Formats: sequence, C-alpha cells, structure tokens
Amino acid sequence: MKITTHYALQFTRSIFKSLNFNMLLRGPLINKGLRYIFFYFATLLFFCPSALFAQKTTIRGKVENGKFTQVDLQLLYKEDGVSYGKSKVNPDGTFNLIANISQTDLYKLVFEAGKYAMLCLSPNQNIEITLNADSFSDIISVKGSPSIEFCKNAYNMLVSLNLLGDSVNRALQADKEAHFYTEFQSRFKPFFDTNSGANEYCLLVAKTTDSLVQYVNSKIVKSSVIPKEIDVFIYSASNLLSNIAINYSKYANYMQSIGTLSGFIENRNPKYSGFYKTTLDKYLEFSEPRNTIMKNSFSPLVDQINNYLSFRDSLIINDLAGKKKEKETLVAKIVEIAVLSPDAKELENSLIKNSGLADGYGKYTQQEAQRKASSVVQNYQKFFDSEREKRTNIIVDYMFLNKNDLAVLLFLDNFPRDHYQKLHNEVVKSLFEKYPNHILVKERNLIETSTPKSTDIGSIAPDLAFENPDGKILKLSDLRGKVVLLDFWAAWCRPCRQENPNVVKTYQKYQEKGFDVYSVSLDNDKAKWVKAIQDDGLVWPNHVSDLGYWQSKAANIYGVNSIPTTFLLDKEGRIIGKNLRGAALENALKEIFE
Repeated sequence: MKITTHYALQFTRSIFKSLNFNMLLRGPLINKGLRYIFFYFATLLFFCPSALFAQKTTIRGKVENGKFTQVDLQLLYKEDGVSYGKSKVNPDGTFNLIANISQTDLYKLVFEAGKYAMLCLSPNQNIEITLNADSFSDIISVKGSPSIEFCKNAYNMLVSLNLLGDSVNRALQADKEAHFYTEFQSRFKPFFDTNSGANEYCLLVAKTTDSLVQYVNSKIVKSSVIPKEIDVFIYSASNLLSNIAINYSKYANYMQSIGTLSGFIENRNPKYSGFYKTTLDKYLEFSEPRNTIMKNSFSPLVDQINNYLSFRDSLIINDLAGKKKEKETLVAKIVEIAVLSPDAKELENSLIKNSGLADGYGKYTQQEAQRKASSVVQNYQKFFDSEREKRTNIIVDYMFLNKNDLAVLLFLDNFPRDHYQKLHNEVVKSLFEKYPNHILVKERNLIETSTPKSTDIGSIAPDLAFENPDGKILKLSDLRGKVVLLDFWAAWCRPCRQENPNVVKTYQKYQEKGFDVYSVSLDNDKAKWVKAIQDDGLVWPNHVSDLGYWQSKAANIYGVNSIPTTFLLDKEGRIIGKNLRGAALENALKEIFE
C-alpha cells in the first residue's frame, strides 16, 4: 500500500496528538506555514528515519596496482545505482570518501564496471584502508572497522587454504623418492613395451623356421624334389625363408630401440637396490635368454637365408631362375638351410616360457613402481587432507567467533550447508537476532527455519521446468536416459565460478558417453547470468532460472540453501550423489562410464 503525503500528515498528526503536542500545533505562536513545515519534517522522521539519522562514515583509502579516477559507494546486493557517497581518486591512488550511512550493511566501493571492493560498513566510522586493484578482496591494510578487519583476515585464511594444494604439489614434485619411482615408470614402460614387441617377432622366427623344416621334409624324396613340383617348392620355401629374415630384422630393429632405452639399467640409484633386485633384475633374468637364443641359434641361420635370397635375386635379375640347373641349385641350398637349422620347436617352447615369465615380472615391476609412487603420493594426500581440515576448522572457528558480524555473509557460502549446517544455523540465528529486518538475513533465516523437501540419495529427483535465457521451458525430466549433474549456481557466487572450469572439463570428457548438465541459476539479473554463461564457457544447452535469487522455486524444491550445490542423477533420474565437485565428480563418472 502506498501512503500518500495527505494520509502521512494525518497519521503524523494523530501521533503527535497522543503525545500532547496538539496545543503547540494549534497555538497562536505557530502560523499555518510553519505548521506544515513541522508536519513535513515529522512525516519524514516517521516514515524515512534514515534521511535524518544517516551518519557520516569517512573512508580514507588508497588503491595500489591500478589507475582510477573516481569511486562510488553502493549497496552490494542491489543494482539500483544509488550512491551513498562519491569521491575522486587522485593520481597516487588516494581518495577521501564521506558516506551517508544509516545502518550497518554490505556495500561495494565501485571504481569502474566490474572493479569493486566489498565492505561491511556501519554509521559514524573513520576508516583507513589500502586496497589491491589486482584483487580487491585482498585488503592490504585497514583501520577503524572490525568488520573489514574480519574480511581481510578471513580472505587471507581462504587464500592460504586454496594455496595449500599448490604448496603440497610443489613439495611432491620435489620429493626425490616420488621422482625416482615416477621416472622409473616412465623409462621402464617403453623398455618393457619394446621387449614385448621383440618377443612377438622372435616367436614368429621360431614358428616359421619350424614350418620351413616340416615343409622341406614333406617334399624331399631321396634328396630331391619331384620335377613337376620344383617351381612350387622353390616359391613356397623362398617365402618361408623371406619371412624368417623379415621377422628377424624386425627383432633386430627392436633391439636397437632397446639400446637407446636401457641406460637406466646401468645407471642405478644404490638407495633402491632392494627394489631393483625384486623387480627389474627378475624381469631381465627371463628376458635376456631370448637374446641368447636369437644370437646363437637364429642369427647364423638368418645369415644363410640372406645369402640364399641374394643368390636367388641375382638369378632373377640375370634371367637364369627358370633354368633347370639353377633350380636344382636353389633346391639344394634350401635343403641345406633346413638341415642345418636349429631345433626350432624346442627353441619356440623355450621362448614362450621365458617370454611369459618375463612378461609377468615386467607387469609386476610396473605395478610395484606404481604402488610405491602411489604410496608417496598418499602420504602427501594424507598431509594435505589433515592440513586442509585444520585450516578449514580455523576459518570456521573464526566465523563462529564473529557470527554477529554481518560481514560473515560474504564468506558463508564458501562452506556448503550440507557439510557445515551448524555454522549456517548459528551464524544466521545470531544475525537474525541482531538484524531482523535486513533483507539478506531474513532470506537466510527463512532458509534455515524452513523444512526442505526430501532429496535423499536413492530418491527420484523432483522434476524441474523453467525458462532458459531465450524463454524456452526446459524440463529436467527431458534428460532421462543420461547421467545428469543438476547444478545450482549463480553469476554472483564466487565459489560457483571457481568450480565452473571443473564442470566444463568433466562435461567435455564424458558428454559423448551420455553425461549432461542441467544448470539452475539463482541470479536475479538476466544479463549477468547470460554473461557468466558465456564468460565461463558453459557450453551445455540446459540453463534455466526464474531469476528469483534466494526465492528461486527450483532451489526451494530441492532445499538448496547454499551454492554451489549439485545432485548427480542416474539415467532413470535417481539421485546417486550430492555435492560432487572436481576430482570427486570425475571419479564418480569414471566409475559409471569406464
């Protein structure tokens, strides 16, 4: 209901009557004009107390690492453009802003579009602050505001938490034991693969030699071949001999490759002698006999074969291969090679046995190196998990300690409510007692005191149907038959934006296998929502929002009270996971699709 000035004046008169101001207002000492002026200020006092009770808050600041010309103080959570104070920014980055503030609230110091610092300000403060334009959340120094001091400390704690992973990774990369096993794996794998490839050609040499001997024995009668079969004999035997030579050549090429890979065998780290003894040495024990067999038994044979093939080729070039005498000479050479060839069947069995044992020890060597490398990584992971939990608890305790400070709202969503329900409950309860009429606090309190609908794991996900940016209704149930990540986010949510690259990476990896994303935005500004989709490269087509902010109907259906919040749905639309992010999401999808 809109209160007009007329009714406002009437209402004010009734208030002042009850306070015995009526005689004064009607007295002869106040003329009619003065009475209306009095009524105006009384009305303003009653209906717009902030206009008269707004107090001056001074912000003496400096911006480093940036050049700006002015700064404007606005409410953080409104885009109405209302200014609560402006100031020019001097060439040295200093500014002196006097703000008209009537109550404690969340504000932003806007230097230019998209460049602003978030502050929690109260009336009658004298603040000195130094900001970093590279990251306005990184407050260099502050005096005169416990709330901003809290923001500075909380942000530094979060940065320290976020940098923990990088620090642990650097330590892991510098770890000598991890480096040894990782490098060993990378060098042993091509060595093992090359050896395995060589084994295949060694077996082909032995098999083909055995086939040659059997073929020759089946065709030779009294040291000769039936004349009408001589051409076929020479052709077939020559092919077998050629195959033996070709496969031996391939084995020899592999051995040249192994020569370039085997340096790590000689250059051993004495610290890991026990590891070498039970892995690499065992592998070499059963792979080396193959080379002895090939050198002692098949190398001389291949020399004979190559001589035969050269002789045959010379006959063909000189057009003599069709003459009877030369044919008989070729048959004699083939028979001689077959007679002098080693016991290929026995050598084949030996090669199969040794290659099988070598292959087993090779795989064990790889697994053992991987296990030891993983053990080192797990130790760092345990340290990371422990340190992350410790640092997280410090931040959470710090937020509990300052739960009456409105500035806590700037950091609360960094801690998902599903995992930090007590923190959300206590902070919101304390803030609601102190700021019962603040719009953000009221919204949070409504979330904390309402009973969300059941979205337990194992339940069929409630259907959603909302508009995409083009006004088209997109239903969650239309994605049945796919594994779907239902993602609640917003353009203004920093943790959401930080998680978006992980979602994009996962979508690109698994979309062709049947994975999709249904994104529900809790934005209240369509332009910013659409821009965030473009800026973050959210390429899937399923983006919806009713632009209801925390009153989002979709969020209410799913009991979402902090973002980012995700639900993983199977192909039947059943909830199989909640709040899976980063590696946890990828691991879940890997288990499903791979």
